[in-house]
Amino acid sequence: MEQDKPFNHRMPVSAREARIASASADAALAGIGLRMLRILPGEPLGDVPRLRREVYFHEQGQFGDRSRRVTDGLDACGTTLAVEKGAQAIATLRLHDFSPLAVQVEYGSLFQIDDFARTWPLSQVAVGTRFAVQADQRNKPVVDRLMEEVYRWAQESRIQFCLIACEPFLHGVFEHYGFREYLPPAILPGGVDLLRMVLVMEDEPYLSECGSPLHRLIREPARALPAKAWLTRSFHALGG
Repeated sequence: MEQDKPFNHRMPVSAREARIASASADAALAGIGLRMLRILPGEPLGDVPRLRREVYFHEQGQFGDRSRRVTDGLDACGTTLAVEKGAQAIATLRLHDFSPLAVQVEYGSLFQIDDFARTWPLSQVAVGTRFAVQADQRNKPVVDRLMEEVYRWAQESRIQFCLIACEPFLHGVFEHYGFREYLPPAILPGGVDLLRMVLVMEDEPYLSECGSPLHRLIREPARALPAKAWLTRSFHALGG
């Protein structure tokens, strides 16, 4: 996936400017036949299962991997984001915070969530799963808009940390948006590595440094200071 051009560093925009930017992004998507969809807990997933099946099974051949089932019980309590082209979903990611017990059971050990729980309400720690982008739509406008919606959801939900686990080939994608590894890779059965990455919300210096497209959405940079300091102390794999 093509990376962004060098970023023009600037101060965070206001909430009003962020809303204008969001409307402009939506208009730009509409101009190329795309729209952003936020599927709330309990709502039908529409075309998302087809996209997951196409990417996980038909493209990657993961028929025997139960972790890649098209749907599971957590779909009912998560928020699923999708970029749509016409009637088809072309990019998607599912989001949960860690307050539901089912999310803790499913993902808590992988992300060492007990360490977060000693200091932070689990409603302020979120995880993104079920990431999929249609093969012929893996371009910056599509993925940028998906990740911007992830960031806006996290802002609205007062999230401090966004977590994600990905295979190494996706490292550069998530690093581009401001995620970085905070734990050593997890080794799954079969020898598959999963990188465990975190995005500290509103971390203005780091999002500026890495040229993240999310930098322009920052509203409250002071919120990141205690979260970043705690994370650096608690997980020595994080490079400060």
